[in-house]
Amino acid sequence: MNNFTLSLRTERGTVFLRPSGYLDALGAEQIISASDEALLDGCRQIIFNCSNIRFINSVGISILVSMIKRVRETGCVLCFTDVSKVPLTVFDAVGITQLVRVFTSELDAVREACGRR
Repeated sequence: MNNFTLSLRTERGTVFLRPSGYLDALGAEQIISASDEALLDGCRQIIFNCSNIRFINSVGISILVSMIKRVRETGCVLCFTDVSKVPLTVFDAVGITQLVRVFTSELDAVREACGRR
């Protein structure tokens, strides 16, 4: 049983992705689809809120890396926010934190992006 959901909100060129539950193959497909659609729509920033991710497996990690590559190729800014200690340790170990900025909150990520424009 998969209890994954993904909410999406767009505001002024920023797409907020909020996954919830277990990030595995099914959830990863939804994330790739949503981020690809956002990129096609010309978003300038994707904020990926990790606060409700309860579990992430190796497929979920590989999909996040794939999303990071796709986003970087377009010049869009990708930020991870609200990452708890265990996922942050995993992200550090596999090098994800070397590829994206990690913020404590969505507000901090938005403020940083606005300051760079």
